[in-house]
Amino acid sequence: MIPVIGGLAATMQVDPTVLYFGLLSGATLGGNCTPIGASANITGIGILRKEGYTVKNSDFFKIGIPFTLAAIVPAYIYIWFVYGM
Repeated sequence: MIPVIGGLAATMQVDPTVLYFGLLSGATLGGNCTPIGASANITGIGILRKEGYTVKNSDFFKIGIPFTLAAIVPAYIYIWFVYGM
């Protein structure tokens, strides 16, 4: 997606840094919050299913959302202090 974003930024005549950050944020949120957001999540759930365990979306969210918040809040604070002031 990096070449696509670079091309899009060139077409829109904007700094691609903001678009890169959006891509990074979306990949992080999707990977941590949802069972299908990252290939490691899909693989892990597949292995658990083969072993006879069932992982419901609600169970995954109970674990994934706190981990996502633990990653996003410090990143937001860092970006606020480094780039916002």
